[in-house]
Formats: sequence, C-alpha cells, structure tokens
Amino acid sequence: MASAAVAAAAAPLRRSLLPSLNPSCLFSSLASSSHRLSLPRALRPAGPLPSDVEDSDDSNAGDGAGEALRKSRNDLKREARRAVQWGMDLAKFSPPQIKRILRAASLDREVFDALMLVKRFGSDVREGKRRQFNYIGRLLRGAQPELMDTLIQYSKDGDDNRLLALMSENTFLMEDEEIEDLPCNEEEGDKEHIEIADRWFEGLLSKDISVTNEIYAIHNVEFDRQELRKLVRTVHMVQDNIENEHEEESTMKLLGAKKQLLCFLRSIAKEAYVKS
Repeated sequence: MASAAVAAAAAPLRRSLLPSLNPSCLFSSLASSSHRLSLPRALRPAGPLPSDVEDSDDSNAGDGAGEALRKSRNDLKREARRAVQWGMDLAKFSPPQIKRILRAASLDREVFDALMLVKRFGSDVREGKRRQFNYIGRLLRGAQPELMDTLIQYSKDGDDNRLLALMSENTFLMEDEEIEDLPCNEEEGDKEHIEIADRWFEGLLSKDISVTNEIYAIHNVEFDRQELRKLVRTVHMVQDNIENEHEEESTMKLLGAKKQLLCFLRSIAKEAYVKS
C-alpha cells in the first residue's frame, strides 16, 4: 500500500517534466543560452578588424590606380594633339626648312615624305588632310617636346643664329649627304645656267649688292626668297665662327652650307634658263 501511495504521488511530477524533454523546447533553450553568452555591445571591438582594413586598402588602391590610368590617358591625348599641331606647323614651311628642322630633331625621312604628301593636298581635301596629319602626329610623338617647340618657333621668327646653335655637329654632314635631293647635278647643255648660278654664288658670298638685286628681281621663277636669305646668312655665320671651332668641324659645316646654297641657286638658274 505504501509503494502504491508513493507512485501515485510521483505521477504528477513525471507529467510536469515531460514537456521539457520535447526536442524543440530543448533546442530553443540551447539557443537562448547561446545568445546570452554573446559579447555585450560595450565589449565589441571599437575599430575595424585587420581583414576589414586590408579590404579597404585594396579598394583605395584600386581607386588610385584608376585615377593614375585616367591621368595617363589624358596625357596621351594631350601629347597626340601636340604632335598633330607640330605637323600642321611644319607643313607651312618650305621643304628645305622642314628638312633642317627634322634633321636637327633627329627624325626619320618618313616624316619628311609624309609632310610632302600633305602639302600637295588641295584645300578641298579636308578629310584626307585630317587623316594625314594624324598619321604625321603619330610619327612625331617620339620627338623631344621642348626641342620641337623651339625649332618651330625659331623657324617662324627667322632666328637663324639660335637655330644654327641648336643643330647638332653632324647636321651639315647629313645635309651634305642628302643634298642630292636638290636639282644640283650637272648635265650636258647646262653649262650656261651653271655659270650663272656660280656667279650669283660668288656675288652673294662677297655681299655684292648688284648680284643680290639681280637675283631678287627674277619674276619668271617662283622660289622661296626667305629661304635664300637664310642660306646666305648661314654661310656667313659659319665663316664668322670658323675661328672659334675646330678646323675639321668648321670646314665640314662651311662646305655643307655652301653646297646647299649653290644647289639652291642652280635650281633657280636652271628654271630661269629653261623658261627664257
């Protein structure tokens, strides 16, 4: 009887414990316990974790690289526009002036040929000129900016003294080698115009006013009078500076300057002789 009474008394207690053994209730109690074990707000790190800093640095580095890339593209566009402008300025000069500038800047013959082509385009060939100047600009991008700007400006101003000072020591040697481009070859039956040109040459070197007036009075032949003045001044400048330089170098410069002037005069005399 006593055991039966104890069992009857324990039955309500067992029934009250059964709900706590339910799996969902058990997991719920574990979750709430885990939540209570989490760090309180005051104990959380005040600054970013190392991984967050690395991610932020990478993001900023990407922005900096993008900015550098944009600057580089802007620089390239600016250089391209500047080179195209060089080509437009060069095309306004005479062929001998262009050759002189290109040689002083150590540029290839390809640039000269491209400039000669664009000079032959008419005013109505706008698209062709634009494309050709873009092509010339690409050829000129490797040139030294300050040197090109100076050479072009001195040529515009007609400042032969400074222009000559900028030329390298082998400039006249190059001109002497490539002077065959000018119509300077002697041929049978051309003795008369050669004699005329030689007389002009000697008269210009001796600063004979009558010879100078004779040449500039020619109207049946078109020639660059400004270029002729520059050639004459170059010969005189080299002669004046010959004492301040090494004999071999000054001799080569003088020979180159004289030959270019003589060929220029022969081209004028030949054309005038043919038309007369």
